Amino acid sequence: EMMSTYLGSDADDLDGFEFLTMAEAGEVGHWEILGKLNEKAGESEVGELVEWALPIQERHLMDVREGSLTLAAEEDPNA
Repeated sequence: EMMSTYLGSDADDLDGFEFLTMAEAGEVGHWEILGKLNEKAGESEVGELVEWALPIQERHLMDVREGSLTLAAEEDPNA
């Protein structure tokens, strides 16, 4: 629902990558927050999950960010 609201019928590739960048940033933030909360909770299984998931999400964010910047570099800023 959020994607269809953000990406209207006139969305282009850069719009899609901008949306993906926001979504992946949210995922990174989620896992970082869970890790911070677990510093006090001390749940080993949660800690292991965060250690596994956070680098994956950080890589996803880096990938979509690079894609967004590549597409932005190809855009005509006056269009």
